[in-house]
Amino acid sequence: MATEEEMEKAAELEIRHMAFMRLQEMNVQFDSASYKELLKEFQDFETDSSKFGRDVSSRLSVLYEWPIRINHANGPIYIGEHDLYEEEENED
Repeated sequence: MATEEEMEKAAELEIRHMAFMRLQEMNVQFDSASYKELLKEFQDFETDSSKFGRDVSSRLSVLYEWPIRINHANGPIYIGEHDLYEEEENED
């Protein structure tokens, strides 16, 4: 299960990701200053996402390259096609 902090961070990152995706779909033209500011935002997002992914991967002892999805509403962690929450329950 994800910690409360991990669920909050996962929600924050998903919101930022969706905002960037919607911005791309809008096909907006940027001037040089706006582009540089937006590029910095994208870089910050990628840095935050990467650090978060590394931290969760390390805690779970899984490869960083494996896709991790946290249900930020109630905490189950999904890795690739696996549900760690279900696997933990089945082990008992």
